[in-house]
Amino acid sequence: MKKINVSVFAACLLVTAWLQSCSKPDVSDKESAGYVGKFDDPGFASNDMVMYWNEKAATVLTGPNTPPAQARYFAMIQIAVHDALNSIKPKYERFALLNEREQFASPDAAVASAAYHVITKLNLQRSLPVLAWYNESLATIADGNQKELGKQVGEAAADAIILKRSTDNFSIANQQLPAPDGVLPGAYRSTLPFSNVGMPKIKALQQWGTKMATFVLDNSAQFRPSAPDPVSSAAYVNDYNEVKSKGGMMNHTRTANETEIGVFWVERSSIGWNRYTRNIIASKKLDAWKTARLFALLHTAMTDGVTACFEAKYYYSYWRPETAVRLGDDDGNPLTSGDAAWLPSYIESPNLANPAANVYTPPIAEYPSAHANFGGAAAAVLIRFFGTANISVSQTSGTLPGVTRTYKSILVAARDNSLSRIYVGFHFRKAVLEGEVQGINVGNYVYDHSFRPAD
Repeated sequence: MKKINVSVFAACLLVTAWLQSCSKPDVSDKESAGYVGKFDDPGFASNDMVMYWNEKAATVLTGPNTPPAQARYFAMIQIAVHDALNSIKPKYERFALLNEREQFASPDAAVASAAYHVITKLNLQRSLPVLAWYNESLATIADGNQKELGKQVGEAAADAIILKRSTDNFSIANQQLPAPDGVLPGAYRSTLPFSNVGMPKIKALQQWGTKMATFVLDNSAQFRPSAPDPVSSAAYVNDYNEVKSKGGMMNHTRTANETEIGVFWVERSSIGWNRYTRNIIASKKLDAWKTARLFALLHTAMTDGVTACFEAKYYYSYWRPETAVRLGDDDGNPLTSGDAAWLPSYIESPNLANPAANVYTPPIAEYPSAHANFGGAAAAVLIRFFGTANISVSQTSGTLPGVTRTYKSILVAARDNSLSRIYVGFHFRKAVLEGEVQGINVGNYVYDHSFRPAD
């Protein structure tokens, strides 16, 4: 029998596990100038079924997916729901199901069918009772031709978005390939445990930004930010010292509030920002069509945002704070003081049985921050949709159970989301600020070019 290289095999298991796991700032409303657009008047038809299947989608997608894959799946589900409703009554531009028109179909049956068929045809359900949820949804709708037509148009919407995305290079973009480490100061090098001797070097999802087809953007490089700070620069030294101090596991200077922000916002962005949006909707009166449009805009913008972000990440291939601080005495900058034992405050993928296998930092290039990008894209869509940043939301988090944070502004929530990556030790400040701006740009573009009011 052929012998297996144990170190390589163990590393492959670790990266697979990671891929599957995966004081408040003074932000005034004047800063929302880059976000604000036309206000959407609320409607009055029930959005209960849209909200129900959005919640079920979040439950399904909390499972083992990489963050970009999770975002893609969520966008596909919400687009199918949106297209199904607008095939019954075309209030907004459709995305994939362009020619179907079934005005007598049941909207609720169409929504349930669209979401159900995307989930099951992409085999996302795992062991969850998705069929039971579907049957329970249909049981609330009177039997008859309208119900059957709704089921048909919903499945057609699911089939349309699945077909449209069948050539988006997902299987290629989501795979992991070996990649050599950089050698110059500032160049990406594998983080623990992949930086250990004998372990293969890891750059996770390095093809996502170049291979994954965008949903709405012209191309993934459309909003690429300028380069990260050179390691020799004063700006780099400032960001280096900040994350070393604020983001370290030991001997840190974080306040209790900063520590809470870090862990609170470390939750996967598709899930956290979906919950945030649901919380806003709960305080509004939106009909099914407007609700479906908002979710489609939100998740499409976040998906294109993370694709644009990964394109920039591997265009620049910048090193993580974990690497930078541990090699700080050898980076050629006399103003940085290294710490060979430094670790980020949060462990991205802990291994309780074998702590030596902990994945402390997401094993992807640092600049810009995808997490901040997600938040910027979500915030842009929400502010454009509601016409203001000043909406109060009491938000919970799956990564900090029992804690509720109240935000009176979408801008403040987005900025906390960005800064959280400094407090967990994953990113430099420039990466989070540029990531947020890139997300804003993508969110505005998606809002302006898709799901618009129908003529």
